Amino acid sequence: MKTVAKIILAAVLIMLPASVMAEEPVPPLTEVNIKYEQLNWQTYEFFALSNVPQNAGLSFEWTIDKKETFTAERLRFFFPRGEHFINVKAADRYGNTQYDEVKLTIGFWSLKNNKLWWAIYLLAILLILYYWVVKIVYLFNRRKVSRQARYFLDLLDEHGWVERVVAEHVKMAASPKSKGKSQKSSA
Repeated sequence: MKTVAKIILAAVLIMLPASVMAEEPVPPLTEVNIKYEQLNWQTYEFFALSNVPQNAGLSFEWTIDKKETFTAERLRFFFPRGEHFINVKAADRYGNTQYDEVKLTIGFWSLKNNKLWWAIYLLAILLILYYWVVKIVYLFNRRKVSRQARYFLDLLDEHGWVERVVAEHVKMAASPKSKGKSQKSSA
C-alpha cells in the first residue's frame, strides 16, 4: 500500500506545473522609496523601489498635490511652476502598506526649458538683425556720425564686407550712366 501511495504522489508531483513547485515566497513589504527622473523641463517620471524583489505583487497609488490620484507602477506627469508634493502608497498581497513622499520645486529657469531656449534664440536673431540694420544705416550716413561712433561701428565689421557692398551701391547710384538710364526710363 505504501508503494502505491508513493507512486500516486510521484505522479501528482510530475503533473504539477514547474511554476507552482518553484514559486519562492515573497517577503512582506517593509519599505518603499520614491525615485524620479526628469524627462523634460516640467515632465517627470516617478517609480517606487521597495524591499520586494521586482515589486512583485505590489499595487501602487500615486497622489499629486493631494488632488489627483493614479494607480500605476510608473507615473509620468507634467507639472506647472511651483511646489508640488508627490505621495505613493504601496500595498502587498499580505495587506502590508507603506508610504513615501517627495517634494519638488519647479521653476522657470531650467536648462531643459524649451521656451527659455526659444526666447534666447529669438533674442539672438533680433540682436543680429538690429546690428545689421544699424550698420547699414551707419554706412549710408557715415559722414554725419561722430568719430567715436565710426570707430566703434568699424570694429564690429572687421572685414569691411558690408562697407564694400554699400560703397558699390553708392557709386552705382552716383554714376552719370545710372542717372541717364533712370531719366530715359521715366520718360
